[in-house]
Amino acid sequence: GWSYGAEFLLQKKVGKFSGWAGYTLSWTKWQFDELNFGKEFFPRYDRRHDASIVGIYELSPKITLSGTWVYGTGQAITLPQATYHLSGNTPGTNFYSQYYVTDYGSRNSFRMAPYHRLDIAVQFHKQLARSERTFELGVYNAYNRKNPFFYDITTTMSGQSKLMQYSLFPIIPSVSWTYKF
Repeated sequence: GWSYGAEFLLQKKVGKFSGWAGYTLSWTKWQFDELNFGKEFFPRYDRRHDASIVGIYELSPKITLSGTWVYGTGQAITLPQATYHLSGNTPGTNFYSQYYVTDYGSRNSFRMAPYHRLDIAVQFHKQLARSERTFELGVYNAYNRKNPFFYDITTTMSGQSKLMQYSLFPIIPSVSWTYKF
């Protein structure tokens, strides 16, 4: 296999506003004599673009606001490109057979939709004598992006094939309490 690319990171650590922005541009290819007729292909986890932006704002010593946005190129997957219906007598018998043959084309020649989401939160800090407690209210996937988890092909009543995307984790509120001592 081959993998190459570049990574970039900008980070701010001081002041009321801190955070970072990171970006990775990469290519990964595999080649096996036994797979894909010996031709190179992108493995499932080849991710051309991967970006993240994190911002943390200290509103006061007791209240912090934070947000994280992530983006990633969709995963490479293999989908059927055609299905053929075959029928006829089985050679040497009196049996009539019907079956379907599926053509998948080249391995991982399709990309899922890109993945992205925004997470936001507010933290309430309380400094105690020998410890600190933090109460956090947050929202995962704040704009309710339906990121692809997997795809399935269904057949409609009219016999047409339809690609269906299934997603997990819509907008999810969260509450946490942390105690450091």
